[in-house]
Amino acid sequence: NLLEECLSPSIFHFKSSEDCKEVDKMSPNPSQEDLTAYEVRSWSTNELEVHSESVTIEEAIETVGIGRTQWILLVLCGLTFMSDAAEVTFLSFVTEQLKCDWGLTSSQETSIAQAVFVGMILGAPVWGWMADKVGRRMSFLLSSVVITGFGFGTCLCQNVPQLIGVRGVVGFGVAGLPVGFDILAEALPTEGRGKFLLYIEYFWTLGSLFVNACAWIFLESYGWQIFTALAAVPTLLSSVAGLFLLPESPRWLIEEGRDKEALTIVNQWATRNGSPHRFTSLIEPHREHHKVGGVKELCSSRGRLRRTTILMLMVWFGFGLSYYGIVSLLPRIFQAEASATETTTQMVVASTTAAALVEEPSLAAWPTIAPLPTMAPLPAFPTVAPLMALPTDAPAMATARRLEHAASCKASFDFKDISIASASEILGVLFAVAIIDRWGRCKTQGFFYALGAITAFILSFRSIDFTVLTVVSSVARLSQMAASCATWVHTPELFPTAVRAEAHALMNVMSKVGAFLSQYLVSDSFSQIACGLMMAAISLSAGISAMMLQETAGVDLADMSDVSSEEGDSDLGGDSSDEERESGRVE
Repeated sequence: NLLEECLSPSIFHFKSSEDCKEVDKMSPNPSQEDLTAYEVRSWSTNELEVHSESVTIEEAIETVGIGRTQWILLVLCGLTFMSDAAEVTFLSFVTEQLKCDWGLTSSQETSIAQAVFVGMILGAPVWGWMADKVGRRMSFLLSSVVITGFGFGTCLCQNVPQLIGVRGVVGFGVAGLPVGFDILAEALPTEGRGKFLLYIEYFWTLGSLFVNACAWIFLESYGWQIFTALAAVPTLLSSVAGLFLLPESPRWLIEEGRDKEALTIVNQWATRNGSPHRFTSLIEPHREHHKVGGVKELCSSRGRLRRTTILMLMVWFGFGLSYYGIVSLLPRIFQAEASATETTTQMVVASTTAAALVEEPSLAAWPTIAPLPTMAPLPAFPTVAPLMALPTDAPAMATARRLEHAASCKASFDFKDISIASASEILGVLFAVAIIDRWGRCKTQGFFYALGAITAFILSFRSIDFTVLTVVSSVARLSQMAASCATWVHTPELFPTAVRAEAHALMNVMSKVGAFLSQYLVSDSFSQIACGLMMAAISLSAGISAMMLQETAGVDLADMSDVSSEEGDSDLGGDSSDEERESGRVE
């Protein structure tokens, strides 16, 4: 392959071993006859460096390919990606435990969950702006430090207001996780980018399983503080390792005019990946063209990306409300099913007891127990003086009751059902990996959001067989997971480097708004059928919106700027000539 590349118009210079030193004497464009005149079979790629001049950053990343560098980035970004899934699962465990330890009320539990989502909504634009203006690496590391520091700080909380404030800051840090996803997307070549990006979704499920395992082993035995500290360990590892192993995005550096730094990083990637290619310069010939101007450009009526932004906002809102809504609705449905079973059991017991009273005379005679009328102490009851001392002892008695309740209170969790739900999400990722490049991003989202809508519609009916309910709920989790995976992959591919992080952050905000509203949707304010029907309609609208977006499977990230430009020119009423399109890409 290296010899064939010698015949390309690019200029390659070979520094070889003693066996192939004569190649240095070749002309820059040797013929096939010149190449076959040498003992090419003695060449070793470990001793061969190919120096290429005047390549774009896209061509350099395509040449380096996927290797050790990308796998390290996957682990670093994936560990932080776990924190979002872990946060949802973490709260469900801790709030249940604190109902016993602190006597946590339902309103306080809701306030804690709302604080996390508010923190995410406030943090997303901050981290997105920092990633586009200051750098991907700085934004990623600072958000990881915030999650780690305040994650461990949760252990020190002594009351509900402190817990609300600390977890709100944790949510603020968690909002920066799309930056890690963008870093990974910008480090991947076009071929295989979709599948490789989906590998990070396994860390989402791994985050849920990790928290479940920690709760199973440590929560009841060692307390919620130890459990909380363990839940922050993955982000701690990502923060420490990122200081040494996480580079800045070369695409962002090129966009900022820092070509030499980008060149150094790309050559380091080539060395780490075992590639023989070394680049002497990186060029970005289209820097003089129009540069996208932040979120204002995304939302402005004159913006080139307005249509894409609006459609993706609808998709992300549907994803947030449908996914979190299904996750929150299923426990309510299963709890209702269990309550119905318990009520039926109580009715059967009552009927059996009534029949026994008729059949057994000794039981029927129970109300006529004779000693009751002979109880003598009752007339002296009003004259008991010590009753006047009750107000003085009331606080101590109340404290004693709380301690007694805390000692007898025990939070129980069905780890079997939680594991089954997590397993269904793993299947969703597997399905997405299998078809995202074959079907494309748009069709994958459209199909699975529509399937999620169908399952939500079925779940709106109360009279469902328990076996059917289990199957439908598993398919619902699977479909929402697969659809959201495709949405995560599609988003960074639709936007130019200059606003990629800010656009992704804006979408993340919209998903958190949907997640926030889903908690009210699944509350007692709405019936089960109304809740299911609304989620079905919103999930279906997300699928329709996704089908109207530009397909990006097999398209270079730089080329998507051409798509956006053409779309924007159409919106503005202008036309781009063929010569202008051939003159360069707008990045």
